[in-house]
Amino acid sequence: MRTPSRGRPPASSREVLADAALELFLERGYEATSVTEITRRAGVSRASFFNYFTSKPETLWFVLDHRIAELETALADQTARFDDALAAVATGARPDTLALAIVDARTMGVEEELGRGRADRQLRVASAVAARLGREGKTLIDAEILGGGYAAALFAAVWSWAARGAGRHSLDDEIRDALAAARAVLGGR
Repeated sequence: MRTPSRGRPPASSREVLADAALELFLERGYEATSVTEITRRAGVSRASFFNYFTSKPETLWFVLDHRIAELETALADQTARFDDALAAVATGARPDTLALAIVDARTMGVEEELGRGRADRQLRVASAVAARLGREGKTLIDAEILGGGYAAALFAAVWSWAARGAGRHSLDDEIRDALAAARAVLGGR
């Protein structure tokens, strides 16, 4: 007879917790859903939730946050080409939980969280791009305008991808197209 293996149950992964959160947001609304209810739905303890997330909003943003962190690291590396650093944000895991929240924002009651979260993250990207361009010799105003433009392009791509049907379209292609549009509108960097 085999004994079951010990350790964290498979149901405690980030994705399972995020899925449980989204189900509850759809059923009860974002504000009415507690972390305790999310963990109960996922079949894990509150401690398990906090091993993966620092807060309830993070259940929506965790994949995109990872991509943004990688972008910030790439932009800080002066040996990395600027265009390669931006293009790298187009690879990796898809922020499917965020896409569902974008599409069903009103039903879930997450409009305010999406607005705040998008603004905060878009500013992070804009600041990272502007800092890189400033180190490359752009004036402060040029760097900030370009940073804001590239950040807007990245977030417009995510929202467009979600609206077009995240499961049927490529986020990577959407991001690449948005960056190309930003380059054309902004006149390069």
